Amino acid sequence: MITGDLICSLCCGNTRTEAACSECVFYQKPKRNYNEAPSYSVSDMDRNMGLESYGNSIEGALCAYDIENGGRLSDGNAIKIIELLIDKYHFQDQKIDEDNQIIVNGFNYVDEAIRQDLKDVATQEIVKVLGVIRFVAKRRTKTGREYMTVIHQYVGQRVGSGARLLQR
Repeated sequence: MITGDLICSLCCGNTRTEAACSECVFYQKPKRNYNEAPSYSVSDMDRNMGLESYGNSIEGALCAYDIENGGRLSDGNAIKIIELLIDKYHFQDQKIDEDNQIIVNGFNYVDEAIRQDLKDVATQEIVKVLGVIRFVAKRRTKTGREYMTVIHQYVGQRVGSGARLLQR
């Protein structure tokens, strides 16, 4: 709460809440630890065709969005889109907090694919698939588009519900 009074950093840290402190110039929203969100392992995904198809739907939508944007989607953009989807499906955020329009539009694009392709899939399953996709993307990226290159090559562009197109 802004009162104009001085407060020590320890007290500020112990009493800080978004509702009370969001107007303070020093307030920073806490960072989420996405590594603690539920996630399948890579081997779980490899052994289960159903889970693999869920991941293909999400990654295929990322590929399609990238193609629509002239191949300008960086791995960092893709990871941020996945994190925003985890915010929605796991942390139950009602609105996204992002200024970068390519990320906002990508979030909406992939979220629409999830609503179409995975409408009968439990939210917890979607969260776990998003978690492993984020893990793989972070592990794969080095300088900018390594993850995007791999999913374009092996997953392909989503062209409709359950349909993907591999480019040669």
